[in-house]
Amino acid sequence: MKTSYQYRLRPNKQQRDIIDRTLNMLRYQYNYQLAQRF
Repeated sequence: MKTSYQYRLRPNKQQRDIIDRTLNMLRYQYNYQLAQRF
């Protein structure tokens, strides 16, 4: 039997902004690199 753990994050406003910016940047980079393949 495998055990897994789940955690709930509760970031404050500043942390949410940083997370949002980081995810947006990563999504942009991923899509850009994907477009370069073709």
